[in-house]
Amino acid sequence: MLEKNLGHSSLANHTPNQRQLFFVAITILLSLWGGIVLFISPVGEFMVNDDWCFVRIVETLLDGKNVTATGWGDGGPSVLCHVLWGLLFSTCFGFSVTILRISVLVLAIGSSFALLLLLRQMKNSLWLSLLATLVLILNPLFLSQSFTFMSDITFLFLLISSFLLLHMGIEEHSHILLISGLFFALFSILTRQIGIVIPLGFLITCLLHPSGKHLNKKKMLLLTFGITIIPWILYEVFLWQSGSTPITSHSVFKKIFSAPQSKGFPDYLFFLFSQAGIVLMYTGFLLSPLVVLYRHKLLGWKKNRRIFILLLSSFVLFEVCLMGGLINPPINFHRNVIYDFGIGPLLLKDIYLLDIQRTISLPKPFFFLLAFVALLSAMILLLFSLKSVKCLFSTDREKHNHDTCFTSSFALICSFIYAGIILLTGFHDRYLIPLCALLLIWFTKQITVTKTKPTFLQIILSTAILLFLAGTSIFGVKDFMSAKRSLHQAHAYLLYDIQVNPCEIDGGFEFNGYFCSDTNTIDYNRKKHSWWWVNEEKYLITLGPLPHYQVVKEFPFSRFIGNDGSIHILRPD
Repeated sequence: MLEKNLGHSSLANHTPNQRQLFFVAITILLSLWGGIVLFISPVGEFMVNDDWCFVRIVETLLDGKNVTATGWGDGGPSVLCHVLWGLLFSTCFGFSVTILRISVLVLAIGSSFALLLLLRQMKNSLWLSLLATLVLILNPLFLSQSFTFMSDITFLFLLISSFLLLHMGIEEHSHILLISGLFFALFSILTRQIGIVIPLGFLITCLLHPSGKHLNKKKMLLLTFGITIIPWILYEVFLWQSGSTPITSHSVFKKIFSAPQSKGFPDYLFFLFSQAGIVLMYTGFLLSPLVVLYRHKLLGWKKNRRIFILLLSSFVLFEVCLMGGLINPPINFHRNVIYDFGIGPLLLKDIYLLDIQRTISLPKPFFFLLAFVALLSAMILLLFSLKSVKCLFSTDREKHNHDTCFTSSFALICSFIYAGIILLTGFHDRYLIPLCALLLIWFTKQITVTKTKPTFLQIILSTAILLFLAGTSIFGVKDFMSAKRSLHQAHAYLLYDIQVNPCEIDGGFEFNGYFCSDTNTIDYNRKKHSWWWVNEEKYLITLGPLPHYQVVKEFPFSRFIGNDGSIHILRPD
């Protein structure tokens, strides 16, 4: 039986006024989501990024056929729960890509509500919990994936739900809630194998955190292995025996062992440090509306003014040289959702393979201003995450009041494990969505326990960054969906109006993957055609004209960010 350790935090124990304010926050979130969904609209029979694989799986299962692969390369994610969720929606409402996209949108909304509830259960103030939830919703990576049938949001919903149930299980001394939380951890693993961070993080936190002494560690070990790890291993064995794609067949898994050999030790070490820098900078900026509110004696002006003055002076000098034309550094974004400048990916030959700029570009001084904000925010996150980890190993833990929350430490440990895994395997920017959520859970509690009272300047900075993220996310996703709808019109024209064989069209990664991956093979060394299953390039779809091609037809679309665009159907001369 669980011992009492942290006390009850259920909403049932809140005052009527607190419950009323909580439902006001829920209303705010519902209104925000309603506005976003109406403005962007999930409607459209087109696929985004890798989700064509999952669309085909659902379609195949509805036809009563067997599925042997979950990805388009060697191996793939588990996606079992993700596919079952899409299958449920398709059974209830009919099969279409729009319905599948709506199924993920429901989970995105559910993720935001679950995060708000978890943060309130952790005894954070309502305004801080709401702000942290808005930081997640308005994250361009999160919002963009909410309008796809990718598995990122499904995984995130299961992760946050697992945290919520485990937290409530510990707080309310309930084995039922603990077991439910572990089952949601299993569901996350059966969606993406990296969900293994949840049971691993839970066990490590039970061993290290002072509150762990109130838990029966042997029982927690048995429950965690019995509910999450052993069933997952059995599932992987089943995949292997059935000729499907277990994790050991995944190219990403193989890369963990092959990359050090292929790169060599110095280059591989540099690769890991550069990847770590990207992770820190991205998460630093995406969480900066919350980070700029944090005040702590370690961030005091007297203690760190030399470092801050040095950084600020270096940045000002850099900006002066940049605007004076003395230096011309490139603008670089990590693959594959956020690009210069907008939300994607639009996987067409001209912009994705030939790197032709078809969109407005951020002014370089402004881009590096954002990079400077990201750097400062990343340094704060790194400093206090390392301090929190140090406290877990300290013999005098009682004086470290800011680490007394089990779930906060649990989230931090999971974030370290998660970041370590994606550093070894390589990652797309969208892989940072769960990391952002984990760090939000941890850092929000850090603000609470230090009793931070932000200054007026901090509030202004936080609001400005949040508004920038909101504009980038909402308008960027709107522009992306508009472009995809025009792209779908171009596909329909070629397929149905003039009846071209789909494998004789270079219609982009998703189009050729959906129609041609069964008959053609990938060739990354192709010189003439795109590598994505193009048999013959009778027609090419792009975002603009190309030399040696005739424009057959255009399908215009409007943009909020930059000039309007147009999907072009081209034919070789």
